Amino acid sequence: MKWVKYILGALAVAAVLAAVAFGFAPKPVPCDTATVTRGGLEVTVDGEARTRVKDRFAVFAPLTGRIDRLTLRVGDVVKAGDVITRLTAQPPAPLDARARAATAANVKAAQATRDQAAKQEEAARAELEYAASRLENLQKLLASKNTSQDSVDAAQSQHKAAQARLRSAEFAVAAAGYQVDAALAATMEEPTGAETRLEIKSPVDGRVLRVARESAGPALMGEVLVEVGDSNSLEVVCDLLSRDAVRVQPGMKARLERWGGREALNARVRVVEPFGFTKVSALGVEEQRVNVVLDFTDGAGKFEALGDGFRVEVRVILEESLNVLKVPAGAVFTTKEGQALFLVENDHALRKLVQTGRRNGLEVEILGGVTENATVIVHPGDTVEDGKAIQRR
Repeated sequence: MKWVKYILGALAVAAVLAAVAFGFAPKPVPCDTATVTRGGLEVTVDGEARTRVKDRFAVFAPLTGRIDRLTLRVGDVVKAGDVITRLTAQPPAPLDARARAATAANVKAAQATRDQAAKQEEAARAELEYAASRLENLQKLLASKNTSQDSVDAAQSQHKAAQARLRSAEFAVAAAGYQVDAALAATMEEPTGAETRLEIKSPVDGRVLRVARESAGPALMGEVLVEVGDSNSLEVVCDLLSRDAVRVQPGMKARLERWGGREALNARVRVVEPFGFTKVSALGVEEQRVNVVLDFTDGAGKFEALGDGFRVEVRVILEESLNVLKVPAGAVFTTKEGQALFLVENDHALRKLVQTGRRNGLEVEILGGVTENATVIVHPGDTVEDGKAIQRR
């Protein structure tokens, strides 16, 4: 039975050799994979922002004197003409010729500002009428399929913006009227020893945004008592890095996210301010930033929970494509020959040069080199090479 021993020995040696070969054989590299898909791609500029009441008005003491205690609280609703507090003015000193000329000039300046605000209100009203007429015409054309939905949406946005500008102009007219009253109050001259009792009133409808002082006591002329504004008339101010702000243009669409609501809010860029400022980042680096101001395009009911100074995150949409071939950004890397990625074919990595287009932080548009539904490797490491066996995670 020697031949049985020889066979068993041969089998043992073969098993050992097979185990050694298996141990030294190259193992497949574990990799994350994704599928080349077709869909929408947005290129955005993102930044943190805050809400701000568009039109706010500081109610101040028109004369030096003593004010009564203020009973208003932040958030209280006030109407134009409501009494904020009462002021007992000090007996005014007789005005000399220079002071009389200065107060008269202040009155004329306030009146000119009021007249200018009235003209701006007329222009805003005419703009709203035009926007309403244009929207109505485009809606009729859309019903007959002679225009696009995008044109109607843009017209609706312009109509809402014109409504906001008219409200702002009306607010400015009321505020300018208050300035005229305050300037006239400074021209009053009473006999020596007489006291003047004035009612300080709210110039506009709105809510109390800030109470500068509550206690009764002496007040100097021009001292701010409360701030009033329309909390439903909000705008968004986003400070972007200057290199990003130069890519933003008025009229671009934007989304407001992580503001506390379930759905993102829609907005549109109104203005990119033409001056920058220096801001120190959380890492202590000085950055040049620019304020970008946006208007809400949704109805006021969708953002009524927001108030003045609330934090939001803004995504300004620079470019938007609805039907492009795309892959995750981590799949594309740079080589000497150009942009490339690894395809997965028969569980092996195949390096492929591709032509890329638009990209954001998450996805890259593919213009050529791969086809839809192909499988690619995401974040390939140094161990992934052309022709290497891979194992999908």
